[in-house]
Amino acid sequence: MSNCERALAPVRAHWRRVFLPAGFVLNVWGNSLYDTPHRALGLVMFLSGLILAFSGQRPWRGFTENWHAPKRLVRRVDQAWNTPGWQRRWGYLKLTVWGIAVFAVVRHAWGLLADIEREPDRVVAHLASAQVLMGAWIVLPVWGQAAEPKLAASELLERLSGRVWRAVLGRTVANAAGIYFAAIAVHAYVVTTRPSLIVPVAVTLGGAIIAVGHKGWARLRKLSTQLHRNIRTLERDLALIDGDDADKTRERQDAARRSWDAVHLDLQTPVDTGYAPIGTLFLPVEVTDDLEQKVEQAIQALATDKSAAVEVLADLGKIREACSGRIDSVA
Repeated sequence: MSNCERALAPVRAHWRRVFLPAGFVLNVWGNSLYDTPHRALGLVMFLSGLILAFSGQRPWRGFTENWHAPKRLVRRVDQAWNTPGWQRRWGYLKLTVWGIAVFAVVRHAWGLLADIEREPDRVVAHLASAQVLMGAWIVLPVWGQAAEPKLAASELLERLSGRVWRAVLGRTVANAAGIYFAAIAVHAYVVTTRPSLIVPVAVTLGGAIIAVGHKGWARLRKLSTQLHRNIRTLERDLALIDGDDADKTRERQDAARRSWDAVHLDLQTPVDTGYAPIGTLFLPVEVTDDLEQKVEQAIQALATDKSAAVEVLADLGKIREACSGRIDSVA
């Protein structure tokens, strides 16, 4: 083989790879001619570019198979990313971004109020700015659920108080943002033509924000009080299980199971809203299921082993501690 043939061998083998970039350029060029007198030519170029780009995909397949350095880099990054330390940092970053978003929504609402007071005639601009609040009403609670760190069960129980607090805070801000958007819409379409309604509308919607926020936090206090009480009952029932008398042991085991059923219902109750599909459960389902297995094993083992419930009691104690700061027996 001559030197010329040796130099042209890679070109003969890979010349079809030119089709993909050439088709892309031709496609973009043809698209740019749409609003010009050369629309017909642009359409031909656009379609020809698509055909070239699709036909040029096959030669590029497997192009990166021999790139060992990027593969090693991706493998190392993946290994480092899956370590507990980096997962914890990622969780903190998500919570930080969520906190900034909550603050930004509140800041935007306050700034919008100042703009309305300063320039009340710019109705269209104010309504456009209020669209952010409408989006926050929909997205903020869902974002809060997604931002929760993926922690091990033991670590999650230790930080359970923060989980439920963030859920209710996010729901409160989201509901306030939704009502705020309704207030801006009413101001744009009603109050601007009938200024005498501004006082009753402001009082009504302001009272709605206060009532919705109060109801959300009252729900959290009521659920925390109820869960705290039910966990206490379960702990006492577990302590009463004794294997000396078979009939009484079976009866006390059934009582402990009934107490667990009450705790289980509380753990599966959303803390921020009564609508389960969009609410945040007090505990994630997988953590509750794991705890249920531990409780059942402890109930069965306590008949012969007095220390069988140590781990379960420790987990229940963490949940009870998360509830203790929000106890309100008259909520």
